[in-house]
Amino acid sequence: MNEFDVIIIGAGNAAFCAALAARESGASVLVLERAPQELSGGNSRFTAGAIRFAYDGVEDIRALCPELSQEQLDITDFGTYTTEQFFDDMFRITRFRTDPDLCEQLVQGSRETLGWMHSHGLRFLPIYGRQAFKVKGRFQFWGGLTLEAWGGGPGLVERETELASKAGIEIRYDARAVSLLFDGHKVTGVKVRKDGELHEIRGNAVVLAAGGFESNVEWRTRYLGPGWEMAKVRGTAFNTGDGIRMALEIGASSCGNGSAGITTLRNTATSPWAMVSRNTRIRSASWSTQGAGGLWTRGPTSGTTLTQSMAGLCWNNRISLLGRCSTRR
Repeated sequence: MNEFDVIIIGAGNAAFCAALAARESGASVLVLERAPQELSGGNSRFTAGAIRFAYDGVEDIRALCPELSQEQLDITDFGTYTTEQFFDDMFRITRFRTDPDLCEQLVQGSRETLGWMHSHGLRFLPIYGRQAFKVKGRFQFWGGLTLEAWGGGPGLVERETELASKAGIEIRYDARAVSLLFDGHKVTGVKVRKDGELHEIRGNAVVLAAGGFESNVEWRTRYLGPGWEMAKVRGTAFNTGDGIRMALEIGASSCGNGSAGITTLRNTATSPWAMVSRNTRIRSASWSTQGAGGLWTRGPTSGTTLTQSMAGLCWNNRISLLGRCSTRR
């Protein structure tokens, strides 16, 4: 079969959330993953699976972690991470450069999004080992980053892969999207290279959830400057900017702070790695995307995807099929 209602390019957290939301709305869905299955998941596989969201207290945590025992609750102070605190962090980190509309959706929809993910079978647990310290016999969380997916990044990808398969979503690995099929007015599908051959796959909607370009040496040097070609990249080797390139090729325009990057410092004696990513935006008539560490995306309808780590970009009138995506650190 080479015709679907929705085609998702990428197989990380954003991609699978978009795929599950589309399938939930009754669409036939295809996920295209450039990597082989054992390396699939994009940078979602390389994260610790931590997910930032706004919550008002312990009851919000219990709703997402029903396995917590009363004994654990008695010795833990989860505190709060209100929408106001989330907004403050967004403004501080971005120096007030965040898109106000996207930031509003990101923060206000974060708790509902985790609830939606949990309702689909994803499990979460408190990050005791990294985000809490013990004071007078009680764990206290800090930084507003409280929950992570079971199994970390690999566990998140594996569970979402399992859920997608059970939902009837087709996943094709070693399938690299090389260009969008565009008739001058709308995207009608995607051209894919698999097993050394090019194939055309038709779709009513195409979602780009292929991440950033941190593994593209040429683009790092072009957009981040001299020296970045020497950076050791932590994350997937398959994030080379394919989604951004394909969108630009059919007329999407880039804007925003394209020369900014994110680095994660490491002890060079043990792990001389830095993670780099692009802070960019792509705009079309009805869509805008922005983000650091990938793309954010939003649509003009209530059925919208929104993710910080990687995201989708979609053209045509089937946007309402798309649902919520997660917000990640």
